[in-house]
Amino acid sequence: MLLALLFPLIPVLSAQPAPFATQSRLVLVPVTVADTKGRSIDGLEADAFTLYDNGQRRDVTVDTIGTGVAPLALVVAVQAAGISQPVLDKVGKIGAMIQPLLSGERGCAALLAFAEDLRWLSECTRDANQITRAFQNIAPGAPKTARLLDAVSAAADRLRSLPNRRRVLLLISESRDRGSESELQPVIQDLLAEGISVYAANYSAFKTAFTTRTPKEQKPVPPDPRRPPPGNDLESRNGAPPGMGAPVDILGGFGELFRLGSVNTTEALTKATGGAVYSFARLKGLEEAIQKLAAEVHSQYLLSFAPPSDPQPGFHSLRVDVKAAAAIVRARPGYWVR
Repeated sequence: MLLALLFPLIPVLSAQPAPFATQSRLVLVPVTVADTKGRSIDGLEADAFTLYDNGQRRDVTVDTIGTGVAPLALVVAVQAAGISQPVLDKVGKIGAMIQPLLSGERGCAALLAFAEDLRWLSECTRDANQITRAFQNIAPGAPKTARLLDAVSAAADRLRSLPNRRRVLLLISESRDRGSESELQPVIQDLLAEGISVYAANYSAFKTAFTTRTPKEQKPVPPDPRRPPPGNDLESRNGAPPGMGAPVDILGGFGELFRLGSVNTTEALTKATGGAVYSFARLKGLEEAIQKLAAEVHSQYLLSFAPPSDPQPGFHSLRVDVKAAAAIVRARPGYWVR
């Protein structure tokens, strides 16, 4: 039994290797399937997947990067508070990785910097040089203000204007918000409604200040790439209990924790949308996070199904079973219909 990584009800084009020609209204379900050592399980056919929407089985089609999927629309949102200056020196060096590794030739990437205000340094573009220059132009703002949730909300609005895409938001930031007006629960609802998967490359501003590279610096031992990334308890193994009881009020739960000041903001965003959290302190760790994210988004299975013609507004729980021994999936627990 696996939970499903679900993108919500949005208009998409039929997946073809060539340009898309017909339009239909589908639910898109990107699913990451790995073995117990974190290695992608490739070659699964459509009959290996069984999908349930609020307990109702749906007929699904399955596409992969090899058979043709919708291009990626990526927003990278970077915390640019003054205390992040040591990190910005590192972030400015990864712009050249974004287009070839993440967004790809058919996709686009945009860059948003956030501190006391939000600054769009690049619209969603396929121009690798423009993306690289944008990363080099990130400048620090107010010392301790970083409106993370406001940035996520702005990114969701921008991605909403890019139809027929797989939508991904990458946060390069601390794990907690610093001064947003937006609230966590409605932000998560917007992400679920727009089909946006959130990933986070997190750092500690305090620790990172002491990690400036020198030629004699001892390099840290990198995390084992064979293990699934930490920070996401929505992973599930085949054969686990089906868990088809009443839907969990994830939005209300996260919202209450946020009000109590006891929630890791980026962890809540990634769990609710099926993403993952990577931690780093040095440039090498940030580069590894980009590489792991690229490997994941380009190895996912893209399930799609036609929902009822009049789906009930609100949260819809999802579950995917897969016929693969000891398989693990990274997943969001459902999707949102407005």
